[in-house]
Amino acid sequence: MHKPAVALVLRCTALLILLITGCAATKPEIVPEEIVYRSKDYVIYQFKQGDSAASIAGKFLGDPQKAWIIEDANERLSPGQYVVVPLNSKNKGGIYPDGIQEVPILCYHRFGHACNSPLCVSALLFDRQMRYLHNNGYRVITPEQLLAFLDYQEPLPKKAVMITIDDGYRSVYDIAYPILKKYGYSATLFVYTNYVGVSKKAITWEQLQELKSNGFTIGSHTIMHSDLSKQGEHESKEAYDQRLRRELFDSKKIIDKKLHQDTFFFAYPFGRANTTAAAMTRQAGYRLAATVKRGGNPFFANPFLLRRDQILKKDMPTFETRLKTFESLSLR
Repeated sequence: MHKPAVALVLRCTALLILLITGCAATKPEIVPEEIVYRSKDYVIYQFKQGDSAASIAGKFLGDPQKAWIIEDANERLSPGQYVVVPLNSKNKGGIYPDGIQEVPILCYHRFGHACNSPLCVSALLFDRQMRYLHNNGYRVITPEQLLAFLDYQEPLPKKAVMITIDDGYRSVYDIAYPILKKYGYSATLFVYTNYVGVSKKAITWEQLQELKSNGFTIGSHTIMHSDLSKQGEHESKEAYDQRLRRELFDSKKIIDKKLHQDTFFFAYPFGRANTTAAAMTRQAGYRLAATVKRGGNPFFANPFLLRRDQILKKDMPTFETRLKTFESLSLR
């Protein structure tokens, strides 16, 4: 085939893909090499050996974590294939004619090879749960991604879910971490600082640093895991306010110093909060805070009263009910 004919085929292929994806591009720009077609909304890129959705997202979207955008826009990715790369974020709030997107946040505590407590999940069951997420198209997101969604800045995958683990048990490092790594997942750990490193059952600061280095987020769960939602029986209002300030502000300072970070995610002990605690959480410099009130989180959720589902029952059907990512509504 002559070169002019090849160019014509490439142009026609590009236009066909754009029509299929609903793009009405203007003033297209033809650029050399792997980029076959470019507009302000889309790039059509020829997939090369060694490419991945993450590498393409890093190249064109500036963030490898946006690989899901590339994967959702293309049925498959293989060398020689033309890949559609959407350049502009669309539907930042997950709003559809028949309802809205919600983000489920799963809450775990500890893990074991054999479990008696409802707060303990066995290694076998946790592996089954993570495999279920992996095999059914769920994408585990980071707190940064959730924050951008709540700020109406960036969209999320339709089946986005977050994994969180409270308290700071050593079993997170010994059992949950290898399983999460097996499926390419990360999680957010909420630790109360007085527990870190105090016994063989507690995680250490060194282990937390390793987890952080491998994509995990470390958040605060206070210093002493005290209930912030109410005054103690013999506690004055002044003493209660001082306790709130110490648990919220000082725990953040400790974690910031130990892990060289700006801690921005907080989980209320026992999952309970009141308006005073929520307001002081914001004052302390956190940007997200989680309860254990059941339900999902749409883009307009209160970032300081996020809902989470505790994973307590030991069966897969119950786990599956905790993964609701869409709330049906008539928005027409």
